[in-house]
Amino acid sequence: MKKNLLCLLFIICAVTSLYGQNIRISGMVSDEKGEPMPSVNVALRHIDSTFVAGCVTDSRGMFALRQLEVGDSYLLQVSFMGCVPQTIRLDNVEKPMEVGTIVLVEDAVSLQGVTVTASNVMKKVDRQIILPSQRQVKASSSGYELLAHMQLPGLKVDGVQQKVSTVGGGAVQLRINDIQASVAQVQALRPEMVLRVEYIDNPGVRYGDTDAEAVVNYVVKRPQAGVMGGFSAINAVTTGFGNDNLYLRANYKLSEFGLDYYISYRDYDERYVDETQTFFFPDGGQRNRVFGKVPTAFNYVTHTIEASYNLTKQDKYVFNALFTEEIEDYPHNDMGEVIREAGKPDLYSMTLAENYSRIPSLDLYYRLFLPRNQHLTMNVVGTYLYSDYKRDYRESGEMGGEPSSQYAYATKGKRYSLIGEAGYRKDFSQVALSAGLKYTQAYTSNRYTGAVDEAVNMHNSTLYGYVQLQGKWAKLKYALGAGMSREAFDRTGEGYTFYTFRPMLTVAYPVFKGANLSYVFNTYPTLPSLSALSDIRQQKTDLEVNRGNPGLTPYRSYNNRLRLSWGNGIVNAQLQGSYLHQKNPIMQQVACVAQPDGSYLFEYSQDNQKRFSQLNGQCYVGVTVVPDLLSVSLYGGVNRFESRGREYAHDYTAWYAGGSVSLNYKGFTFYGEMGNRYRSLFGETLNYGEETGTVQCSYQWKDWNAGVGMLYPFSSTSRTGGYKLLNKLHQSKSWTYIDDNARMLYFTLSWKFSSGRKHQAGDKTMNNADRDTGIAM
Repeated sequence: MKKNLLCLLFIICAVTSLYGQNIRISGMVSDEKGEPMPSVNVALRHIDSTFVAGCVTDSRGMFALRQLEVGDSYLLQVSFMGCVPQTIRLDNVEKPMEVGTIVLVEDAVSLQGVTVTASNVMKKVDRQIILPSQRQVKASSSGYELLAHMQLPGLKVDGVQQKVSTVGGGAVQLRINDIQASVAQVQALRPEMVLRVEYIDNPGVRYGDTDAEAVVNYVVKRPQAGVMGGFSAINAVTTGFGNDNLYLRANYKLSEFGLDYYISYRDYDERYVDETQTFFFPDGGQRNRVFGKVPTAFNYVTHTIEASYNLTKQDKYVFNALFTEEIEDYPHNDMGEVIREAGKPDLYSMTLAENYSRIPSLDLYYRLFLPRNQHLTMNVVGTYLYSDYKRDYRESGEMGGEPSSQYAYATKGKRYSLIGEAGYRKDFSQVALSAGLKYTQAYTSNRYTGAVDEAVNMHNSTLYGYVQLQGKWAKLKYALGAGMSREAFDRTGEGYTFYTFRPMLTVAYPVFKGANLSYVFNTYPTLPSLSALSDIRQQKTDLEVNRGNPGLTPYRSYNNRLRLSWGNGIVNAQLQGSYLHQKNPIMQQVACVAQPDGSYLFEYSQDNQKRFSQLNGQCYVGVTVVPDLLSVSLYGGVNRFESRGREYAHDYTAWYAGGSVSLNYKGFTFYGEMGNRYRSLFGETLNYGEETGTVQCSYQWKDWNAGVGMLYPFSSTSRTGGYKLLNKLHQSKSWTYIDDNARMLYFTLSWKFSSGRKHQAGDKTMNNADRDTGIAM
């Protein structure tokens, strides 16, 4: 053990002791009249904003930065009191560079903040850093629209429904200045304030305790007007569909105050399901049921109110407080069907479901800047979650008639949680060392009444720590990290404690000009959800019942990915292959259980099965057809799934493809995207994802932006999704339809304003939230 520790310390010391070669960057700073400016601050940073070196100009306005790394890219920042700061990008510095004379002008003159001297895409070991083009900024009125026009590989952006996911439907975490952002904040984001976008498609150990498959971080200039605000609205013409928000910012001295309000609603008169079921009984019997379409209502409304306060003293500290109130109301999440079965009269089934929740939370954040390129961050979040869920399933001989069978229950729940996190970062000349510790303590109380009469009280806590080393050795870029977590869960004296280890390795190498070869390996655990661990038994229909499984245990996933990417400023291409292997994954288990009266019930639960694997190949090509006018992107891929349970074995191969087009001419913008369903297999279920289809045209005039668009323009009916169950005892296939979404015409309108003095609010680099109710539904 001692030998291993000594070897580890030797490796870390050897890496951190690497020294830069004698490359220097020099130049001169003058005012508008050409006079040299002494005592001007000059700072050199990596593209990801980490500090490299700094100095001040001498009496002749000259500066020189020495001992710099060969072949890296930098941002050269020049600032002086009362002048507009200048930032110049320097790509691939291979030899001593003379940048010439940099002219600073008085603050009253507005200049562009960044000068792009080469490709606007910079590839780092763990992320891509993209500088939005002027065309992309002008074509966008929100953070979602900007991301859509940037056409990042591997992402699907739905600016209408305000969703971002990976091509495979995986979760994407959105951040603003490294703060996990809400829908309201991304929608209110002003594209002209975005300095760059950081696209992390292999999140490191810092994100190890989340389910994010990718992270998008908008790095923005903080609101600088004394008062600024605006609104944006997306509303359908004949359908109950809307996503609207208002925002306001004001500042005084070192303080900034913010207020955001966001509302999202859906109101569909007709949603229906088309389903077939076949049940196989132990005695050789069989029942086939066909579910006919019965249109039912589906609606909801979500309100989000956010009040924030920021106190910043530049290069000293940042304090941020955020109070959020989220209210979700689903009065009608209903589903009606006609059950047809040979030899039996038709039955009408109706599921009435409603859900209401309130989630107030308080988020306190503090960041302290320390000498020698160090900083310490702390974050504390307290959350209270109240939920009220009701479900009533009934079958009758006629629609609305007296039920022949009925299963109803209600759940009221409360959850209290406290999350605390601390992080440290130190930037050396060649490497960056970061470490953090996060602790979560929560108490959940759910009361089930009706067909289920039980109280469930749960305590759970999580302790997660990580350390990561990131740097460059010759031309090889690397990131090496590890995380360790302790998960504890207790329910009325019964519980578990899990210890998990999360290592990660990323390496990248420039194989030739414009091309980069990268490899990623990580392994991570997946824990059972609180609702899956509860021993609640819930009757679904006269034949089906759901049951939890307190015996579930975490399982481990191993992920490998090899990618070759190439770009020349006009064409951006990626070719990648990946392999995911999961050992003892938590997947479906279906059993036919005999009842005391001689009947049978099909019991659905989850259990740790044998293994699951996914082999993927994917290609992406993005082309700037006409600079500052037209760009097109296309993607395609294939998945091979293998699912092995203790009593089943399933294989499935699925292809997928899609693309988007972005056109901008003067004040007019056109955007369109299409994609087929992303089909996947897990356990014994084939999932059919939602199709992608949107066209939109908008016009920008001063601070106003108006547009018109259509959702699913080429579909007469809208199948929102479906699934197929492959179990040997129960086989079924189901599709859900919302025809109001097909060829849905909508309008967009946004307006913004700003006035007053300037303020530079500091950035918050942590954000924690808790939204797990623990309710079994």
